Amino acid sequence: MPALLQGTTPVAPTGATIYYRRSTTKAVKPFPAGLKMIAGSSMATTAQSARVTYWNCGPLVDVAGSSAIPTCPQGADLRLHVRFPSCWDGKSLDSSDHKSHMAYAMRGRCPATHPVAVPAIALIFRYPIAGGTGVSLSSGGQHSAHADFFNAWNQPVLTSLVDDCLNALRHCGRGT
Repeated sequence: MPALLQGTTPVAPTGATIYYRRSTTKAVKPFPAGLKMIAGSSMATTAQSARVTYWNCGPLVDVAGSSAIPTCPQGADLRLHVRFPSCWDGKSLDSSDHKSHMAYAMRGRCPATHPVAVPAIALIFRYPIAGGTGVSLSSGGQHSAHADFFNAWNQPVLTSLVDDCLNALRHCGRGT
């Protein structure tokens, strides 16, 4: 995840929420050990798909999600959302671009080229500023949001969470 800058000063996030969800109608498989992937693009100079990354001011504020950094009202914190692809080609743990072995589900289904559904990771980073002009990402501008994932889960624990929570259509919450 690139650093957020206010001018040239880094702004540390006050927190992050990480969701592992199901984005397909079929059951998901646990990530294979060692799977790597990147969501978003560090080279983006224009808006990325809102399915991948967007900014907002939180769920209780009437500011729509946007590819541009908004100015949040007083009392609301700036948030950056990054969503990872949830369909794997079933073969490669990585690819030269760290992306082409993965794909996004469409209408609850994985494409034939990437038939293995895995958990959909969504990240939400919260920052203690309102956003607005002069705020950018260290990777360049406001559109270059991205994040990396490397599966280093304890595989039996991950398998249990996938089976008992995601595939059981059960919200397990924190710490279970």
